[in-house]
Amino acid sequence: MKPLLLELVERKHEVTVLRSSNSRSVEETSHHFTIETVHIPAGKTLTEGEIRDLIFNSVDTEDSFLSSISAVWGLFTLFSKTNAVTIPAIKAMFEDPALLGRLKGADFDLVLADAYNARGVMLAHFLDLPIVVFGKWMITGDLHFTIAPSPLSYIPVLNSRLTDRMVFLDRLKNVFIYGLSDFMSNFYIYPAYNKLCQLYLKSDITIKELYQKADIFLMKVDFTFEFPRPTMPNVVYIGCFKCSPGKPLSPDLQQFMDSSGEDGVVIFSLGSVVGFLPPALAIEVAAGLAQLPQKVIWRYVGEVPSTLGNNTKIMNWLPQTDLLSHPKTKVFITHGGENGIYEAIYHGVPMVGIPVFGDQYDNLLRLKARGVVVMLDLAHLKREILFQAVKTVTENPSYRENVKHLSALQRDVPLNPKELAVFWIEYTIRHRGAAHLRAVGSELPFFQYYLLDVIVFIIASVCVLLKSVIVLFTCTTFLSFMLSANFEIMPCMPKSR
Repeated sequence: MKPLLLELVERKHEVTVLRSSNSRSVEETSHHFTIETVHIPAGKTLTEGEIRDLIFNSVDTEDSFLSSISAVWGLFTLFSKTNAVTIPAIKAMFEDPALLGRLKGADFDLVLADAYNARGVMLAHFLDLPIVVFGKWMITGDLHFTIAPSPLSYIPVLNSRLTDRMVFLDRLKNVFIYGLSDFMSNFYIYPAYNKLCQLYLKSDITIKELYQKADIFLMKVDFTFEFPRPTMPNVVYIGCFKCSPGKPLSPDLQQFMDSSGEDGVVIFSLGSVVGFLPPALAIEVAAGLAQLPQKVIWRYVGEVPSTLGNNTKIMNWLPQTDLLSHPKTKVFITHGGENGIYEAIYHGVPMVGIPVFGDQYDNLLRLKARGVVVMLDLAHLKREILFQAVKTVTENPSYRENVKHLSALQRDVPLNPKELAVFWIEYTIRHRGAAHLRAVGSELPFFQYYLLDVIVFIIASVCVLLKSVIVLFTCTTFLSFMLSANFEIMPCMPKSR
C-alpha cells in the first residue's frame, strides 16, 4: 500500500499509519507519515521459520479433487495461524486507551484499511468514519464472494483449480469446495472476530457485515487476467496499481544484462516470503538453471547450491520491475503472486509458474488459460522439467505474443490505476462516504436474497391451482356421467296408469 500512501502525501493529505510492533514490513519511523505503533505482547507472532514450515507443508499443486481439499485445508490452517497473530493485535489496539484517545482526537476523514486485516474495518466502525478497503483477500478468502453476486456455475472458488468454463463435474466440485470453505469460515473464523466486535464495539454487528458496509473497495484485480464476473458500483479495479516503467539498473546489473547476448536473461523469484528452498530442491533448481543458454538472476537467500551454474547470479533482493522492463529479459520464473504477475504482464514477459501456496495456483491457472505461462509443480520439480519449461516458453513465440497482447489491453485504460485509487479515496472524503453505491442485497436474509420465499409462494400457488383444476375436472366428469346415466335409464321406466 505504500505507493498509494506516498501518492496521497504528494497531494497534501496527512497520513497516519497504524502498525504492529512486530511488523516486518512497516518501518517504526517515517519522514512521510505519522506512525502509530500497537504494542503486541511477546510471543504473539510467527517466526520466519514457522512461516516457512507452514508454507512448504501446504505445497501440493497436482490438479485433482483431493489436492483441492488439501489446499483448502492448508489455507484454513494458514488463516487459523493468522488469527493467532491478528486477534492479539486487535485486542492490544482496543485495550490501549492512550492510543484510542489520540486516534479519536485526530479528526480523521477516512480509514484506508488492508482487506486481510480485520482491525481496519473494526477501527473505522469504532471511530465512525468512512472506510476504503484495499486488496482482494479478506480473513476468509476472496472478498468478491462477500460483497458481490458470485454464481458458482462460472465463478471458480479459490483452490477449486477450475477455469470459468465448467462441465457438470467441475460445477459439482466448485460447489463442494465453496461449501467446505464457507462452513469453516462461518463456524470457526468468523465467530472469533464476532466476539471481538461484541466486546470492543458494543454491538451485535458481525465482522462480515463490517466488510459489507465498506464505502469503496479498491481491488487488486484486472480483467485482462481475472475471469469476467458480476461486480458492484463501489468496487474499483486497480490490478496493475504497482506497475510502472522500469528505472535504470545499477552498473553491475546493467553489465550482466548487456553481456547476455541474443539468448537474453531469465529472472527467477518466488516472492518476498519464499526466498529459501529445501536443500535437495535447491540443488535440482540450480542444476536446471545451469543447463539454460540464457543468463539467470535468481532471488535466493539460502545456502548456495553445489550445482549452481556460471550463468546464474544469486541476489538477496532484486529490482524486479526494472529487470522485467529490460529488453534482454526473456522469461520470468514466478510463484504467481499478484504483484509479480501484473508486472510481468505490464512489461510483456512470458512466464514459467511454480505456485507455492494460497491463491498462486489459481492466479497461474488464469494465465495458463490465456496462453502466457507454463505451470510446474514445486513438490515434484526436477532439473530437466525446469529446463524444458523455460525452453518451451523461449522457443514458442505464442507465449510472448499472447503476453504482449495482454500488456496492450492492460495499458489501454482511461486512467492510471494509482490515480483511480486516489480519486475514489478523495471522493469518499469529499462526500463523507459512498453509501449510495452499496447494494442492499448484503442486508437481506438468505431466503429473501435467493427469492426462496417467492419461489415457495409460486410453487404453492401452482399446486393449489392444479389441485383446483383437478377437483373441478373430477366433479365435472362425475356430474356429466350422472346426467348421462340418468338420461339412459328414464325411457325404460313403465308408464304410470
